[in-house]
Amino acid sequence: MSAFEYTTSVITHGFMGRKDEELDREALTKQLNEMGAEGWELVKVLTSMALHNEKDGHLLLFKRAL
Repeated sequence: MSAFEYTTSVITHGFMGRKDEELDREALTKQLNEMGAEGWELVKVLTSMALHNEKDGHLLLFKRAL
């Protein structure tokens, strides 16, 4: 049985585009490549999340084996 660690990353709406539902594919690809180079695997993308004490945005969930 494998053990995993998890992390999150947020791409804010202001960075992504003019509207909450817009995704900047270039920015998303850059973020995925950076995380992948560190061994992180994308698990899920939650769009337009209201984040406590942070700017709202798209929440990316990652995991990697320990």
